Amino acid sequence: MMRRLMNVILVAAFAMSAIAAVVLWPRAFDGILPDALLGRIAAARSVASPEPAAPPVGDTPGNLLSDGPEGLIADGQVAAMAGNVPVFIEDVIAGHSTRAPREAPAEITTIRPIMGCLLTPPMKGSAIGHVVAGESGLRLGLLTYDDTDLARAVQDFVDAYRQAGADETVAIVVPEDLAYQSYDVVVTEVSAPVYLVLQTGPGNRIWNIHAAPGVRIERVVLLGGGQVGVANLDPVVPVEVLLDTGLAACGIRPALPLNGGHALRQAAAAGDAEAKAALGGREAAELAYGQWFLDTFGVPAASSRAGFDRGSVSLVGPIPGGEAPDQTPMAVFAGIGGSKIRTTQGAFFEIPGQVPAGEEFAARARAIASAFAFGDLANLRQGVDF
Repeated sequence: MMRRLMNVILVAAFAMSAIAAVVLWPRAFDGILPDALLGRIAAARSVASPEPAAPPVGDTPGNLLSDGPEGLIADGQVAAMAGNVPVFIEDVIAGHSTRAPREAPAEITTIRPIMGCLLTPPMKGSAIGHVVAGESGLRLGLLTYDDTDLARAVQDFVDAYRQAGADETVAIVVPEDLAYQSYDVVVTEVSAPVYLVLQTGPGNRIWNIHAAPGVRIERVVLLGGGQVGVANLDPVVPVEVLLDTGLAACGIRPALPLNGGHALRQAAAAGDAEAKAALGGREAAELAYGQWFLDTFGVPAASSRAGFDRGSVSLVGPIPGGEAPDQTPMAVFAGIGGSKIRTTQGAFFEIPGQVPAGEEFAARARAIASAFAFGDLANLRQGVDF
């Protein structure tokens, strides 16, 4: 009797595990299987069951896009197409994952920003993909920084140390903005070579490229950012970079129209004189940037934009669908872990698990603070800035 009861319990446990694996996929295996394997399994799963699960009744991509005071904010399920048309991520790419990878890239190559202000123009007949990335929330373990960042961290540490009464347990805080954020770019355009213009704001960015079968990427231009790079891009595709500093030196100020619900627009509409002046200045900047963009790439900046103020996926090309040769193929997600990355970087670059002891950011900053204190942090004096 006891053996029969144990058998029933084991069978039930196995059944519940199987159900959990199906219902919770891919979250059930996050942090357990490598990114690349998760992508392959998810892709195979999508082939075996090509019809994606229907979204909740009443949900449309537009319902999951908020036009608010901080900009266009996408739910994790929504990607942006040209013109900022929302579309479900599950309809764009197979096996997509929003978790930041825990594994290091297989290879990292340093690239340099261009000298001067002239970018290579698109070839005649190329399709132009313009992706704009705001906050994706997908912070990687990869860090890059320079002496200015270390000095800032040292000053913050000293301030905290003094406020804590010279408590030896005060830790060095690694600023979040030193980490690269990843952003997924899905390319499904197969009718012509694709020229990608990937534009980001302040901070460090890795653009993760997912090209569907048959896609030909002609060139990638990276605009803006502190340090930027690309992952999972064919190594033969040329990459050109103009960082924030380069854009400023060239007199280029990226500016795109604000969404209707933006706080600045709302304040101006309510009669706030300062907001009206700020909005007027911004609109002038939008015109100037739009003209530069049109002259450089041959398409309008605002109407070609694919990317919300907060989101993590953009689509360049039509929505995938069907298996017929004349229909658009679907790309398969590939994670940052195990990928090949080309990126600009600061004076220091850290890869998870590959930083020698004493050379990580916190250790460098503490060593600088200790040196200013003549080897004893207790010697830190009030009122001294570093």
